[in-house]
Amino acid sequence: MNFSGARTTALTSTVNTAEVTTQVTHLRPRPVLKEAPAPLAPRTAPGALGSQVHFGAFASGFTGAGTQVSQLERQLGAPVAIASSFRGLGDVFPAGEQRVDAASGHTLLVSWDMGGTAASRFTTFTNGSHDAYLTSVAVAARDFKAPMYIRPWAEMNGDWTAFQPTADGSRPAGGTPAEFVAAWRHVVTLFRNNGATNVKWVFNPTTDTYAETTDVRTIFPGSNYVDLLGLDGYNWGTGGVFSWRSFADVYTSQYQRLVALAPSTPVWVCEFASKEPLELDGAPVDPAHSKAAWYVDALSSTAFPAISALVLFDVKKERDWRVGSDAANLQIISSAVRSGMH
Repeated sequence: MNFSGARTTALTSTVNTAEVTTQVTHLRPRPVLKEAPAPLAPRTAPGALGSQVHFGAFASGFTGAGTQVSQLERQLGAPVAIASSFRGLGDVFPAGEQRVDAASGHTLLVSWDMGGTAASRFTTFTNGSHDAYLTSVAVAARDFKAPMYIRPWAEMNGDWTAFQPTADGSRPAGGTPAEFVAAWRHVVTLFRNNGATNVKWVFNPTTDTYAETTDVRTIFPGSNYVDLLGLDGYNWGTGGVFSWRSFADVYTSQYQRLVALAPSTPVWVCEFASKEPLELDGAPVDPAHSKAAWYVDALSSTAFPAISALVLFDVKKERDWRVGSDAANLQIISSAVRSGMH
């Protein structure tokens, strides 16, 4: 998750459920994935964001579980295409819960935390210290056979991470930008050499671009080592250092940087959500804004033609990120997801 700077963006304070449902249900159909595919459909011509994406979700419990995704799907009244989960250094995956997700027709998206101590600095990957472990994951992934999207060192640009690449290489589990690129390429090459070509590699910074973050242009591993561009970004609401921000405010700058780095590579939003403004949920109650209006605005945007997936972060954590915290908003997301069903 990210900790963004803030710009204020006004949205309507009240939302008519019938109106917003109409705005979303007109979106043109797209197939719901019934089995894990090769990279998702090519990006379409510019249009409403909600009409050009597959939806996915991380639904509670950081290890992820098929039953938790299913609970969200029951709320939505429709299946999502992508099941997101989290794994750490030392975990071999896909594991049981992820196999449940895959067996029920979901594409797997895995955030892989590569460690937070000196024992997992970038140079420890390139010098082979983790090769035995990496090989065990590569073999498990290869034998899984279906495509699996892995985002190692997710949110690596963030100044709150222990593995942020910095010019002085001072982070506990980090190093320099050049060392990060070398470590990334080592991991990808090892997987490919072990036949795990079904793994798709997701370069996944946050949307943050403030001065203390790392410029993604200095750490991009190169198109030969990246199959997918990912972004994580949240509307933290108004309170403290934060102000209410639209989806476009959160995403535009970093999206443009990524697309410039790899113009032909698809983009997935791997984590996104908005604060619930009617709750004291880590930020003050904010009756001037609406969660439902925030999602309508996001799904209606025509500014992000390269985005082909939106993965909900459906958890009550630092904020109440759940789509169901607002009944009107749940209907909006449900309509958007159902619009893609055959």
